[in-house]
Amino acid sequence: MATALVKLEDTEPALRSEFGPIGRALGKRYCPHVRIGPAAEAELQRLGAEGLVVHVQRTAAWVSFLYLAWLLVSRGLPPIRAVFNMRRWFGRPWRRVAQRGPLDVRLEFARRKGGSALVFLQTTAIGRAGGRSGREDPFPALVALARKSDHPVFLVPELVVWEKWSTRLKPAWADYVFGSPEAPGFLHSVLAFWRNHKRAQFRLGTPIDLRAFASDNPGDADTVVARKVRAALHVHLARETRAVFGPPYKPPERVIDETLRDRTLRQIIEQTAARSGKDPSVLEREARRHLNAIAARLHPTVLAILAPMMGWMFDRIYDGIDVDEAGLERAVAVGRGGAPIVICPSHKSHIDYLVMSWVLWKRGYQVPVVAAGANLSFFPLGPVLRRAGAFFLRRSFGSDRLYTATFKAYVRKLVRDGVLQEFFPEGGRSRTGKLLPAKLGLLGWEVEAVLDGARNDLAFLPVAIDYEKIVEGSSYSKELLGGEKQPEDVGALIRAPKVLLRRYGTIHLRFDEPVLLRDFMRSRGLEDLATVGEEEKRALVRALGHRIMWGIARVSTVTPHALVSTALLSHPGRGLPASVLAARVEGLRRMVLEDGSSLSTGLEAAPTDPMVPGPVRDAVLGFVEDKLVRTEQAKGETVYLPVDERRVQLAYYKNTILNLVAPRALVACATLRGLLDASEESVRTKALFLSRLFKLEFIYRVGTPFEIIFAETVDRLVAAGLLVRRDGTLLPPDVQARRKLEFLADIIRDYLQSYLLSALTLEDLAAGPMDRKSFLRAALETGRMEFLQGRIDAAEAVSRTTLENALAWLVEQEMVAERDRKLVLGPVAERPEQREAFRTELRSYLGR
Repeated sequence: MATALVKLEDTEPALRSEFGPIGRALGKRYCPHVRIGPAAEAELQRLGAEGLVVHVQRTAAWVSFLYLAWLLVSRGLPPIRAVFNMRRWFGRPWRRVAQRGPLDVRLEFARRKGGSALVFLQTTAIGRAGGRSGREDPFPALVALARKSDHPVFLVPELVVWEKWSTRLKPAWADYVFGSPEAPGFLHSVLAFWRNHKRAQFRLGTPIDLRAFASDNPGDADTVVARKVRAALHVHLARETRAVFGPPYKPPERVIDETLRDRTLRQIIEQTAARSGKDPSVLEREARRHLNAIAARLHPTVLAILAPMMGWMFDRIYDGIDVDEAGLERAVAVGRGGAPIVICPSHKSHIDYLVMSWVLWKRGYQVPVVAAGANLSFFPLGPVLRRAGAFFLRRSFGSDRLYTATFKAYVRKLVRDGVLQEFFPEGGRSRTGKLLPAKLGLLGWEVEAVLDGARNDLAFLPVAIDYEKIVEGSSYSKELLGGEKQPEDVGALIRAPKVLLRRYGTIHLRFDEPVLLRDFMRSRGLEDLATVGEEEKRALVRALGHRIMWGIARVSTVTPHALVSTALLSHPGRGLPASVLAARVEGLRRMVLEDGSSLSTGLEAAPTDPMVPGPVRDAVLGFVEDKLVRTEQAKGETVYLPVDERRVQLAYYKNTILNLVAPRALVACATLRGLLDASEESVRTKALFLSRLFKLEFIYRVGTPFEIIFAETVDRLVAAGLLVRRDGTLLPPDVQARRKLEFLADIIRDYLQSYLLSALTLEDLAAGPMDRKSFLRAALETGRMEFLQGRIDAAEAVSRTTLENALAWLVEQEMVAERDRKLVLGPVAERPEQREAFRTELRSYLGR
């Protein structure tokens, strides 16, 4: 829970005065679990100091009153001294509250006692699932009080979330008897409080200054102003409720039926029937089968069963989940504005599927429906995931026009209903730790849904999920070295208990600013949805995908494992003494802090010496325990050496911060390459070549030209004393500065070597056409030979993923062409001297 403004022990006398022994016992047992943000506490403190606070909640419930009374007293805030539209109670703290009598007298009593008031807008009633309006209307009296008062009167809309599920479109019989989640009756609210108090939350809407509100309507009677302000409060609370609970719950079969009525899907069915001669009803049944295989069947009971299991698992293998609460609150605030949120997290582990759902569930928010690969829909995992909110898509849609149309119709349905969604823009998991370019299929269909009018806007939320240690580390390294990807199956579930025997540190969850689609379109000059053409739409989706990935990159958490692995691997020698390792980690930490990057908890002021207890030492010892690093003693100092056979696995952690340090690494590499011609223009040209060479590897700042990024990076290196400007040149001022530049340049050395391996493999291609798999196998074998002969020193350069990117770059540069699914030399690399010139250029950046 968030830190309180006042320590509980400091308010013990006030609690004794306000509550009896039973009330204090219940409050201490249950109320502290309710989540309230520091900003909400501070806002209540400010409002209470400036004027009379009137708390406004939706439906009367004694547990809500009891919690609010406890919250205010335990935080040293003005206690409740008047309440409206609540059944009378006689025990403390109710005896200290004006519950009956003239409205203005009760308000004056609250003001005179230095307290606050509580207004419930409606009450529960048997036979009315949504409750009914309260019999008392204190708002005219409040308007009159505000108009004559010397101090403001603040109406504060509040939401106390005990329930874990949204209201149904069609109430069940129990809702008429016990109340719905929106308006719970006495037993309903008590049961919801008892079951969910550890996941409950107290939320503040935007306060209304009633005195200012009345001043803005000087000609209106008090009753008219009262109706206006009451309506505004209803809107505030409805938005807050929608942001937390999401849209009303629809049974899965109803969602499927409504999806089948999608206009575009019906057109595709009719066109396919006319072309194939099939009966439209047959194609509709086929579309329904597709939807049954695709659609989520989110169910609260399944979530309630899975939640304790997930909690146990997270507690068993992780040290906790470090959540950016302020970023999460920003996202919820966007949801209040009416734009449904699409969560777009990074994808490094299968654990990613659970993290966001678990975090939102624990905080009382709606749980998203999550796009997952159809390879995870196998029994028995698939049905469970589907009821936990997963919807499944094929990895490739091929030429199945009906399946494509059906899936797009389902996405449109989710957008139209305002359902909270989650999908991984990278598509598959990153085996390297580095963010992958966005896959544009599902992202494009989300955009299409808005362009087609399913919704006026969407908010895409970039989220970085970072792990101190990755569960799949060893399997990833095998795949990168050429092994085949293992499909997810029951065997993987059987092997899962091995994971539970180890600890994997902390999970870090960080949120970038939400990207509102309409604002993003306006920034690109696209105002009218109806006039967006196909080419403009493709460009829009590409730009949006890049913006989302850049957002993830800039909020990624820097962990001690990332700093240590970067320091160890960015070195052409065998190992690093502890003192050198400490200096390199300190330098990296200083750089990322200068850029405003987020460091894992406790890392910012921690000692960087691996011999001194702290997170850096823990990371080093973890690598040693996992046999990724070994130690030797020489001249009285410990030397840390990466294990050659495990460098690919160690590089995973280095790659997690690559985007944060890439600009400095590129400029450092270009500077060292250009020492014979050290003009700033020459360095800029070489840095531009490297940035284009690695455009599939690194994510650059969106909307900023290369020239600005280059100039800013040079300025940072100059300010750090690593470069000096002298007569139009860029040079390191001394040997020490040059060594630090070499360290920065060596951060991308393995990527240069990977691209060199692909360039060397062009000679294999010169001998005859090859398919892509054969080319990659040849490149991997070339890499092994080059490493064994000592012509490359970074074993992690022999990586299937990086070699695939290098091949894609060669195809784009027309050094390689593809004909009839075979690779051949392209026009730019047909002659031997062309290929040798390219290899010489790459080697020039590797020489020192």
